[in-house]
Amino acid sequence: MDTITVWHIALNDLGITADEFLTAKRKSLGLTWPPTAPADFLALARTKQISDYPTANEAFNIACSNCGMKGDVHRKWKHEVVYETANRIGWGTLASATDYFLKTFTATYDQVCAEHASGSNFVIPQSHRVAYEHTPVQAGSEADKRISKRLAQWTRGKAV
Repeated sequence: MDTITVWHIALNDLGITADEFLTAKRKSLGLTWPPTAPADFLALARTKQISDYPTANEAFNIACSNCGMKGDVHRKWKHEVVYETANRIGWGTLASATDYFLKTFTATYDQVCAEHASGSNFVIPQSHRVAYEHTPVQAGSEADKRISKRLAQWTRGKAV
């Protein structure tokens, strides 16, 4: 009876639901050795959800390779949390980072993922480049008059 009471208190403190209890009970019957602690029993029901975030190791490799690219090239960040982590750490730092930096990266990455999961919105910008557009000056326009006036001032008294 003492074991039942202890497990009852522990599972209630862990916040087990009726569905989780039934799931864990069903799974535990198929094990070769039953769980010996309430937390292990509950873990049978609370299997880890598949995350849409890249793993920390994968995110680290993506961030380092993207930050190491030079010039205006298209970077594939895979997820906005990878881009946000790279911005927080610094592109220069990640461009020259070795595997020893993974622990530091993971701490920041986990924080960014937690913020994103709780509702923060991060955006990967499409492009920072302003498109080049050549617009010739129309004859007789205000711009043409101003340009002609300046040219006349600069060339006054000089042979053109």
